[in-house]
Amino acid sequence: MIREHQTTDSVGTGRNWPLYGAAFATALSLGICWTAMPFVLTAIGGTETHVGYALAGNSLAYMAALVFAGSLLGHLDVRWATRLATTIALIAAVMMVAAVFGSGRQGTSDGRAWIWMIIAAGGCGGAAMALFWPFLMSWVSAHFEGLELNRQLGRYNGSWSSGGLIGPVIGAWLVEQNPIWPMVAAVVCFVASLALLGLARNNTGHTDETTRPGPVAEPPQNGRSLAAYRWMSRVALFCAWASQAIVRSQFALLFVALGHSEAQFGIYYAVFALCNFLSLTTSGRWAFWHFKLAPLLMGQVMLLAALLMMIYGRTLSVFVISAIVLGLPFGFAYSSHLYYGVSTSRNRSARMTIHEMVISIGIVTGAGTGGHLARHVGPYAPYWFAVALIGLGLIAQLAIHFTSSCRAARRQTS
Repeated sequence: MIREHQTTDSVGTGRNWPLYGAAFATALSLGICWTAMPFVLTAIGGTETHVGYALAGNSLAYMAALVFAGSLLGHLDVRWATRLATTIALIAAVMMVAAVFGSGRQGTSDGRAWIWMIIAAGGCGGAAMALFWPFLMSWVSAHFEGLELNRQLGRYNGSWSSGGLIGPVIGAWLVEQNPIWPMVAAVVCFVASLALLGLARNNTGHTDETTRPGPVAEPPQNGRSLAAYRWMSRVALFCAWASQAIVRSQFALLFVALGHSEAQFGIYYAVFALCNFLSLTTSGRWAFWHFKLAPLLMGQVMLLAALLMMIYGRTLSVFVISAIVLGLPFGFAYSSHLYYGVSTSRNRSARMTIHEMVISIGIVTGAGTGGHLARHVGPYAPYWFAVALIGLGLIAQLAIHFTSSCRAARRQTS
């Protein structure tokens, strides 16, 4: 049995290595680009509102494209869909390079046009990713179930999160040299991703192909319990990404305003990404958290603690601790919803589209509202907004669990 598991495991890893590489390269590109984005926009005359619009526009376009892709394009071949998405994202990154270059040549008089060109390119790239991440996740997880599904998703999560770990450091360092260099680096990474996708083999047959159980199984859960944990993890995922969108779009500016440098923000975000990476890989390696309420609630509490550190902290050491406290539950929220969402599902591309939709709604809510609050209310208003969201999320999770437990108790007594 052990030999059979190892053989299946190594075959799955060998088959999927170009996909893991493509996930890494794409996440690296996005990490470089969007970590540098607040500084790039302000360098060419943008405001806090433009910074919020850029991230919100990227996610809103992604969300709208997910609806279209999930309802009409679920039948597409995964290899064709992911390569098309990467090509479009590559073109959008080239547009950003052109906008920064054009702004530098023509001065600040036409700065607004170049700012909106970057925001539009970000939206185009975001829409393209609707054909990338759900299809890539479906490609990676095809034919696996149970604990083996958890391991495959863990490797995939480790791949993209390691790109997210390195990207912020590179992006923050490059933007200090010149605002154009992060955009150029994003282009190079998309080229690498496209090359890796060309090496991958399509062994799924179809993105909504029925999955078969893996060699390692875990005790099955009833449908009602699975539905409850899906919704509780969905709430956690929304809260985590709304908070992270505020941190990524607004905290960069507050961080520098408090006397720290862009490079130090890159270190701050790298600490967050490292903890996210560790949480994702640990969650994918071990299954002790499956169908347990406490880890979900603890994650929400840790998000609250991280935000309060950002509100009341002033020193780099406090902010680094907040990055640790934020990164661990962020990674767990992603892993838990991904696992609960696709478990026992026959149409994984559709389930993963829902997963990405929740992320997009969280980013749009956090980035859009955060930018407006920072501009018109005050620099700390976005973080109090996130605190309120997480508090409501905790109440919603407890209500879902209580309702599910009561229904299960009534069924047992009847």
